[in-house]
Amino acid sequence: MSDNEEMAIERTQVVCSYCGSRNIARIFRGMPAFTEELQRELDEGKVVLGGCEVEGIYPLPRYQCNDCEEEF
Repeated sequence: MSDNEEMAIERTQVVCSYCGSRNIARIFRGMPAFTEELQRELDEGKVVLGGCEVEGIYPLPRYQCNDCEEEF
C-alpha cells in the first residue's frame, strides 16, 4: 500500500471530536518543502500548515476540521 493510500484511509477514518465531520486535514508543522504535491493537498483541504513555533499545547493536535476549523 502506498503512502497516499494509507493517508486516504486514515483521513476517512478520522472524525472531528467537535462537530462529527469527516472533512479533516492533517496539520503540517515546521518548514515543509513547498512542492506541487503540497500545494495540491493544501488546495484540496487534505493538509493545513500549522506554523513553525509551538507554545504550550501538548500533545500537539494532529488534525484540523475543515468544517468547524477546530484542531484536535
